[in-house]
Amino acid sequence: MNTKRWFLAGLGAFLVVSVLDMIVHGRLLMGLYTQTQSVWRQGPDGGHLMWLIFLTEALFAFALAWFYTLGYEVGKPALGQGIRFGFYIGIVLVAAQGFTWYAVLPVPFILNLGWLASSMVNSLAAGAVIGLIYRK
Repeated sequence: MNTKRWFLAGLGAFLVVSVLDMIVHGRLLMGLYTQTQSVWRQGPDGGHLMWLIFLTEALFAFALAWFYTLGYEVGKPALGQGIRFGFYIGIVLVAAQGFTWYAVLPVPFILNLGWLASSMVNSLAAGAVIGLIYRK
């Protein structure tokens, strides 16, 4: 594993996932969050825990980059490898999350679909970025 390329790939994936999450959760799904505000943390706890979300995104991104290095194939197209990897990770996330949150939280079904779509898009985008940065 090339540590410098791994770190840069993880950083790139972190930036992409963070920006996409801000767009999805801060804009696209905000109306649904407002409709279900009784479910979410209110008051000082809500805003003070944002660091935990960024920590989780960083762990996710750098772990993805590390996993990518384990199956990286020299000589194959970087973007294709990255997107394929991101697709596989997206399937794992969607299968793991599936409809569990819908079963647990009293939220609209469309919000759950938004979360699942967001997981897949994040994984594809992170995989593409990792593939392009980690290539030789």
